[in-house]
Amino acid sequence: MEIVNKTTLKSEYISVDGSFGGNQRWLRVDEKKANTLSDYGCGLISANDVLLYISDLPVAPSKDKYIAAIRDMNRRYFRVLPFLGLSGILMSFYMKLYLFLHKKHFKSRYKVRWRVSSRKILTKISEMLENDIPVVLSVGPCFIRGRKKELPLYSLKQQISGNTVDAVNHENHVSFEQINSVKDHYVNVTGIYEIYEDNDTDVTTGTITDTIASANIPQEKNSNLTTMLEISSWGKKYYINFDEYISFVKKHDNFLFSNILYIKKK
Repeated sequence: MEIVNKTTLKSEYISVDGSFGGNQRWLRVDEKKANTLSDYGCGLISANDVLLYISDLPVAPSKDKYIAAIRDMNRRYFRVLPFLGLSGILMSFYMKLYLFLHKKHFKSRYKVRWRVSSRKILTKISEMLENDIPVVLSVGPCFIRGRKKELPLYSLKQQISGNTVDAVNHENHVSFEQINSVKDHYVNVTGIYEIYEDNDTDVTTGTITDTIASANIPQEKNSNLTTMLEISSWGKKYYINFDEYISFVKKHDNFLFSNILYIKKK
C-alpha cells in the first residue's frame, strides 16, 4: 500500500497533556451517574477544538483549563441537550454567534454552514484542510435504519524496522487495523490520505499491509485507491475509510445528519 497524496493541517493539532484533541469523557464527574456533557458532548468538543485551532489562543492548554473552558462554552454558547446532544444546524448557529462576538481572537472572518452535497463532502473536507481548518464530521444517529450498526474506526499500526519506528510519511510497511467503531458521534478530520492498494492486500486478517512511498504509482489492472480520513475522537487519533463512511450513511442514515460543518474564510 502506497500513499500517493495527502492533505493535512499546517500546524500541530490541539493537544491537551499529550492528547490528540479533546475528550468528552474528561467531563464525567461520577462514573456511576449519567452526565449530559460526557455522554452527549462530542459536538461541543468538536466545535470547541475547531475554534481553538483557528483562533489566536494557546493550542496546548492544561486539562483543567480545557475542561473549565468547555463547561463555560456549554453554559454560554453551545448548549448540549440531555439525550439529544447538539445538532449540526444548532452547531452552525452557535459557531457563527461565537465568531461574531469574539472576532478579535481570529485573524480571518469565516462563513459557516451545516451540510454540503454528499457528492462534495470529500472535496470540501480537502478544501478546508488546505485552508488550515479542521473539519467537524458527523457519523449519524441512525434513528430509523440500522440502529445497532456502527462505522469502523482504524488505527495506523506502525512496525519497527531496524532500530527505528516507521511513520506514515516515510518509506515503510504499515497496516490499518480496526480497533473501535462508532455511531451518533462527531469527530474532527485532520488529514486525508489517498492510498494505492493492490490485490496482494490481505483482507482476511482485518489488516491492510503493504509498502508506503511517495513515488509515482504504475497504472496496473486490479488496483484501486483507498481514501482514509485521519480523525480526532476521544482525545486519540483514528482513521475512517471514506468509502465505508459514505456506504454507512446511505444504508443506515442520511446526509442531513451525517455530514460536515463547512467553514470558509470570507
